[in-house]
Amino acid sequence: MNDFQLDSNAVRHSLRRAAEIARTAHVDTVVGRARRGRGIDPEDMAILWFAESVDTEAMYELAREVRRAHPQPLETFSPLYMTNTCDAECRMCGMRRDNPALTRRTADLDEVKEQLRLLLARGMHAVALLTGEYSGSRRAWAMQYANRALKATQALEFAHVLVNVGSAADVELEALLAGVPRKADGSVLPKLTMCTFQETYCRETYARFMGTDPDNPRADFERRLTNFDRAHRAGLRVANPGILVGLNPDLPYEITALALHARHLLDRNMEVYLSVPRLRQIAGGRSKGGVRDEDFIRVVSLLSLGLPACKIVITTRESPAIQRKLISIVAVLSAGSAAVAPYTRTSAHFPLEASQFEVIDQRPFEDVLRDHGRPGSGIVNYQPSHATSARS
Repeated sequence: MNDFQLDSNAVRHSLRRAAEIARTAHVDTVVGRARRGRGIDPEDMAILWFAESVDTEAMYELAREVRRAHPQPLETFSPLYMTNTCDAECRMCGMRRDNPALTRRTADLDEVKEQLRLLLARGMHAVALLTGEYSGSRRAWAMQYANRALKATQALEFAHVLVNVGSAADVELEALLAGVPRKADGSVLPKLTMCTFQETYCRETYARFMGTDPDNPRADFERRLTNFDRAHRAGLRVANPGILVGLNPDLPYEITALALHARHLLDRNMEVYLSVPRLRQIAGGRSKGGVRDEDFIRVVSLLSLGLPACKIVITTRESPAIQRKLISIVAVLSAGSAAVAPYTRTSAHFPLEASQFEVIDQRPFEDVLRDHGRPGSGIVNYQPSHATSARS
């Protein structure tokens, strides 16, 4: 299979057609297809986005109806920022290299291991390892650093590890995965997920926010777009694409492009997680909320209806109220801090001046997950400990 290619003109043509169809009685046919629970194609998703006859609450209730008929267990993981250094220049990110308001810090491997042990002691058995993205020789350092942390998660027997280190070349992926056990077919044995959020699938918006300097490690749109294909060749079988909701105001374009990317990964027989974080305040920046709650709920409802084989991820960037609203139509809730090595025995630190972005819900993850435990089943990758957590 060829690497993923995004034809922006074709997407925009499809959206124009979808907007026209949305004004017709054909919308009822699309709703009927969505109700079957087998998913709908990206153009049908766009039709529902534009359909004034299907308001957001009706879309949400339809997604709930479908999920009840085809339930998924609720998964969780906590992010572990190992460093907040970065060579990229993303204007919406607190970690960008030219942000003087951010207090920089890098945890050494012993501190990373201690953070992992703290998470396990508190019952969290899934973690996302995060670094910045780097230029030149620092790229090799970052892959070795992440590889050592990855080996620590395997020694501690974490059930699921997500790796967010930016897009990587084939040789860099070899370094990242060195020493990780393999199956007979060459794929990695533990559950490892490659996280590479495109942020926006609009090339013009991407260039405006991520920059165009070839020395900037985030500036290459196409390189980032094909990172999951390289990860697949390197043996990874789980992918986590995502959009930063609100970066590009053209939400139907972003939904359609993300759906096309997800379908490509599913065709590769990859397990697919879909992340939809909203823009939030950063250190030294103005407060940003991404998009209205109503639009965000519509985005998540459409992804739930259109891509039932994918696992939608929301995080504690969202308020408890929005979490409670969406928990019945998503598959993953990630709770934790965006600061470097923030976890304690009972809680976490949330300093904005040292974080990638603002976390809205700053309760200990035990309290967050206790809110959302589904009756009759535990939360995947979380096993509550006997200790009582203190509130932040």
